[in-house]
Amino acid sequence: MNNLFIDDRAIEFMKKAIDSEKASAMRIFTSGGGCCKQFEITPVNKALTGDVAFMEGGITVYIEKTIADDTGTVSINFNENKGLLIEFG
Repeated sequence: MNNLFIDDRAIEFMKKAIDSEKASAMRIFTSGGGCCKQFEITPVNKALTGDVAFMEGGITVYIEKTIADDTGTVSINFNENKGLLIEFG
C-alpha cells in the first residue's frame, strides 16, 4: 500500500471516536469469513502484529497487513447518512 487519503470531515469524526473511546489510533481490518467478509474501522490503543501504520491529519491509522499488501490506496470519506466510507484502489 502506498497512499492513505482521509477527507477533513472523516478526520474530525475519527478524532471524536478516538477521544470518546480513550484510544490512540484507528484500525482498519477485515472481519467475517468466507463470502461474508467486511471491512471495519474502530478506535484502538495499539497495532496488531503486521499492521501498517499511517499518519494523516494528526491521527494514526493502522491497516491490517493483508489489506495493505493487496491495496495500493485507501481513501476514507465521511457521509452524513452513512458515516465513514472506506474505498480501496
